[in-house]
Parts: sequence; structure tokens; C-alpha cells
Amino acid sequence: MKIIAKLLITILLLSVLPSAVWAQEEMSVDEELDSTYTAIHERMMLFKEELIQLGTLSRFRMDIDNDMPLTDPLLEAISNRLKSLSLAVSAFSTRWDAYSQAQQVYIADNDSLLNELARIQQMQQMVTDTLASRQQQYDQLSAFSKAEKLIWGQDEVYRKLYKQAMQYSISPKLAAKLEKVKAEDQAILADIDTNYGQAKTAAESFPGLQMRMEAVENKYFQLQSVSAKIQAMEYKPFIQRIKDYLIGLAAVAILLLFFNLLSAKIKTLKAASEQAKKMKDMMNGQHNYPTI
Repeated sequence: MKIIAKLLITILLLSVLPSAVWAQEEMSVDEELDSTYTAIHERMMLFKEELIQLGTLSRFRMDIDNDMPLTDPLLEAISNRLKSLSLAVSAFSTRWDAYSQAQQVYIADNDSLLNELARIQQMQQMVTDTLASRQQQYDQLSAFSKAEKLIWGQDEVYRKLYKQAMQYSISPKLAAKLEKVKAEDQAILADIDTNYGQAKTAAESFPGLQMRMEAVENKYFQLQSVSAKIQAMEYKPFIQRIKDYLIGLAAVAILLLFFNLLSAKIKTLKAASEQAKKMKDMMNGQHNYPTI
């Protein structure tokens, strides 16, 4: 009997032992998974903190005003900052993409990690968009600076073109050279037009550029006027030139005569008005009729 009892106890122990071992192994796997999820979450929090810092740095001020006028050193500083931030964001994206792809099996199996993944991707897009917006603003400021320098630097160029056009318009034999000057003027003005449009767009985005834009606009209209005169030049016989000159003088004389007559008329009306007022005052002083 004792031998049979020992055998039964041994059989029972052997039947229970695999279940205990399996339960222990299952518990070990769950603990390992939890540890892995925790490690991934902690690493994701580090990525998130880095993104927050990049987002803060990308929202730097780009207002142009009297305290911060648009200058070449300012543009260079903005350019350097944008390059530095772009490199940092690019490096972050490379590291984040590599890590999230390596851990995608665990992340996909955990709702908390999936939600964190979505938040980080959303923040990453916001930082990228902010940086792109800053780059666009820098491009506008850079375009304005370029246009301003170009337009203000054309005085000598147009003085030379106008002088050449005048010289080449005195003889029909110089017509080819005159057309060449006109073509050069058109090419230069087309470039000026493009830069002027870009400067105007930048000034609309940055109110601090409005005063400078007004000055650029005045100079632009002056250049347009000179260009129109160059394009209108053509060979004319000497007699025709004299006739045009006399007609111009006559037109100026007529305008001066008109303004002189208008001025005299205004003075006459003003004098008559003052005389009538004096007569009225005199009449009121001599006849003080009683009133009821």
C-alpha cells in the first residue's frame, strides 16, 4: 500500500509541475513585454521633448520695424538660423523614423504607444510647417532687399541708355543701334518689373517695409518714364524736330497763358467779393432800422 501511495503522489506531482512551469514562463513573458513597452514610452518622451524644443526655436520673431530694420546682417543671421534649424529637424526625422520603424511591432500592439506615436507625428508636422513658413518669410525679405538694391541702382544705367538713344536717333543710319538700345532697355525693365512685384508682395506681408516700398515705387515709376521715352525715340528729319520743338513750346505757352488767365480771374473775383463785403458793412453802419 505504501508503495502504491508513493506512486500516486509522484504521478500527481508530475502532472502539476508542467502547469506551474508554464504559468511561471507566461508571467515572465508579460513582465518582459511591460518592460519593453515602458522603455519604448520613455524613449518616445525624449523624442517628444526634443520636438518641443525645436518647435520653440522655430517660432522666432521676424517682424521688421524701426527697432529691427531690414539689413544684410539681419538677413544673414536669419539665413544661418534657418539652416541650423533645418539640419536639426532633418536629423531628428532621420532618428525618429529609424526608431519608430524598428519598434513598430511593439507600438502597433499597444494603444498607449500608438496614441503617443500619433501625437509625435502631429507635432513633427507642426514644426515642419512653422519652419517652412519662416523660410517663406525669409525669401520675401531677401527678395525685397534684392529688388530695392536693383531698382535704386539703375540711375546710371538708364542715364547711359537715354544718352545713347538720343545719339542714335539723329541719323537713319544708326537705326540698328537704336533698336539694340531699346531691346536692352526692355530686358532690364522686365527684370525690374519682376523684382518690383516681389518687393510689393513682401511689403504687403511686412507693414514695417511700407515706407521703404513707397520710395522704391517712386523710383520704379521714374525708371518707367525714362524707359517710355527711350522706346518712343525714332529718327526724325531736322525740320520735323524743329517743328516738334516749336509745337512743344507753343503747348507750354498755351498752358502758361491759361494758368495766368485763371489766376487773374481768381484775383478779380476775390477782389470783387471783398469790395461787396465792404459795401455791405458800410450800408449796415449807415442805416440802423428799428426792428420789432
